[in-house]
Amino acid sequence: MLNMLAFIFLNSTSHAACPSNVVIEDTLTCSNEISGFVDHTASSFLGGDCDSDDCYTCGQPHSSEEQIAPETVYSFHCQVNGEARLEITDLPCDLDIYVLNGSCDPYTGCLQGSTSAFDVNDSVVFECSPGQTYYIVVEAYGAAHFDVASGPCTDDGTATGNPFSPTYTLKFDLGESTACSEDCDDGIDNDLDVQTDCDDMDCWTDPVCCDLDGDGFFAQDCNGDDCDDLNPSVHPEASEDGGSGDSLGDGIDNDCDGTTDNGTLDFDDDGDGLSENDGDCDDTNAMINPDSQEILDNDIDEDCDGENNTSSLEGLEGSKESSQSGCSCSTTQKSPATGTFLLLMMLVGEAWRRRQS
Repeated sequence: MLNMLAFIFLNSTSHAACPSNVVIEDTLTCSNEISGFVDHTASSFLGGDCDSDDCYTCGQPHSSEEQIAPETVYSFHCQVNGEARLEITDLPCDLDIYVLNGSCDPYTGCLQGSTSAFDVNDSVVFECSPGQTYYIVVEAYGAAHFDVASGPCTDDGTATGNPFSPTYTLKFDLGESTACSEDCDDGIDNDLDVQTDCDDMDCWTDPVCCDLDGDGFFAQDCNGDDCDDLNPSVHPEASEDGGSGDSLGDGIDNDCDGTTDNGTLDFDDDGDGLSENDGDCDDTNAMINPDSQEILDNDIDEDCDGENNTSSLEGLEGSKESSQSGCSCSTTQKSPATGTFLLLMMLVGEAWRRRQS
């Protein structure tokens, strides 16, 4: 009876400890309940002839018995010192569970094993050390050792029946001694202390990673991009006004782009030394600000005084056009006063001419 549950923390060091042909099914965290199965057509990853140091030597069956049944493999990385308990239940045939140390060696590295009859749950308890990776082995013993298994993995429960891939339920419990600290972003009270995720003080210690301010972004030292994980208004998608909606700077690099208050009314966007709140009426153009010299006749308010200044000549012409446009006189008609004036001038001219003659 041997179905392999090998707990391997998914990192290069852990995988390097096991043979390259060992398939890691999953990584266990602080508490798990997993429904799994063993492929009865697969070959054994780790078992073999005990004379060649290829069998499991902790627990029964005896160390001198060959074990060649297929397995399923998981991993577990211990974070804090404590007692870990593993159990496989709902067994349809003969399955066994083993715990290997970081060597992933079933012969010299086997720490605990349970090989009960198939109608009894198999469980193991072991002390884990912080920083160590463990491989838990459960082999479908009844899928290969038909003649000696307490329950062959066949459709009729006999050694001559048709074999099938057995299922099981794996439970990983840590208890009050806790062999693992809180997994800080899975919504589960992993260490069973009635505190979940960031409400658990375990999550406020390094190197455990957690979204401490609840803004949806992890801190930079947790391979995240939140530059201040204690301030929910600071993260890569935050507004530079701190979420106030007033478009004013708050002296904080809220969006974690390395620049403080950019895009707000307090930031000099065009680099001319003045922001919108300093009177810059166009903070996208460095040539326009209150200190700029006004250029005449270009319809641009360079000095932000609210006027597009024009030349004096243009102003004079504008006044002349304005006075002409207000005149209601006709060029073909003369008023009575104008006619009288002209007649008088003609008489004066005639009198002057006669006097001279």
